[in-house]
Amino acid sequence: MPSTSQRNKYPFYAFRTWQGLTAFAWLRILARNRFAVSPTRFPLAARLSIDSIFSSILGVAQDVIFGRRIEASVLEQPPIFIIGHWRTGTTYMHELMNLDNRFTAPTALECFAPAHFLISGSILRLFSLFLPRHRPMDDVAVSWDSPQEDEFALLNLGLNSPYETLMFPNHRPLCHEFLNLSELTPKEMEAWKIGLLRFLKSVNFRSNADAEPPARLRRIILKSPPHTARLHVLRQIFPDAQFIHMVRHPYEIFASTIILWRALYETQGLQKPRFGPLANGAPSIEQYVLDTMDLLYRGFFDQSVKIPARQFCQVRYEDLLLTPVAEIERVYRQLGLGHFSVLRPKLESHLRQFKGYRPNEHRIPEDYRVEVGRRWGWYMERFGYQAS
Repeated sequence: MPSTSQRNKYPFYAFRTWQGLTAFAWLRILARNRFAVSPTRFPLAARLSIDSIFSSILGVAQDVIFGRRIEASVLEQPPIFIIGHWRTGTTYMHELMNLDNRFTAPTALECFAPAHFLISGSILRLFSLFLPRHRPMDDVAVSWDSPQEDEFALLNLGLNSPYETLMFPNHRPLCHEFLNLSELTPKEMEAWKIGLLRFLKSVNFRSNADAEPPARLRRIILKSPPHTARLHVLRQIFPDAQFIHMVRHPYEIFASTIILWRALYETQGLQKPRFGPLANGAPSIEQYVLDTMDLLYRGFFDQSVKIPARQFCQVRYEDLLLTPVAEIERVYRQLGLGHFSVLRPKLESHLRQFKGYRPNEHRIPEDYRVEVGRRWGWYMERFGYQAS
């Protein structure tokens, strides 16, 4: 469980990842979860109710002012998707590649207020004080302009997302059919595709409006672990999209993901989280992590073998930490992303600021070590990791 000091990073007034929800989306989520907000979280729910009204009003205003121009915005180049299980280094890769001015990434502001960031951005930046300085699960700095995960934007736009579990952790798993997307109705699938594409168009519109030549027409680079399960859909929308797949030792993934969900449930949840198995059928947090890995990769290998080599690259997190410049240069070369020499000086300067950094090493109890080896042995074998 997060420490007291960690929870104190998220006092009542601190910004939450779901505060950009529109009123309709918020009411639908509330109804689906039977209004099961914990009494201690009533103030947060009340705050979200108020915020959702403003988000709806601002969203309508943004549609009136920018709607036609966003819709007319063209993604001149297909996105690059950084995928892989949570805690495999997707954020690290995202931040390093976003140093290249030829790319643009959705920002925290855009993902947390996707319906209205074009008209509310300058105002929200005045309230940077309400952002936590670091993410609740680690020491990664947070700002409105930090690259962020587009799955939060989908949640805030009212599209069903497995991240609804962050809001109602004692109902886990929620909306897991929207992880793989294979079980959606045609209507649900179409709504999901339209929502994702419209959000990317709005990011593209902002990027092209803000950029100075020759940086115009920057390519969008996205990071989202849930997209690992969606290759079949993403390639329908973007046949020429490229993918960077991150992998890491399963023991580290398991232990770090437990810390991730515990921290997010505690700081973002509208329920006081309970982490063991629950009477309503919710699995323990450990079982939830074990199950989700299997669902995340259920169709991955069948789909990934269909992707041309020029569109798919795999990176081990351990190698990225050890030789980041060489690994990213390899990615550029394999995917044909342009001259790496453009990025190299900025990348090396950035890395010098973190020289000597090493991630935390996680230990897991022996019984879970055995269970990870049993349940995720296929992952170890496929990606060349050893049990111990």
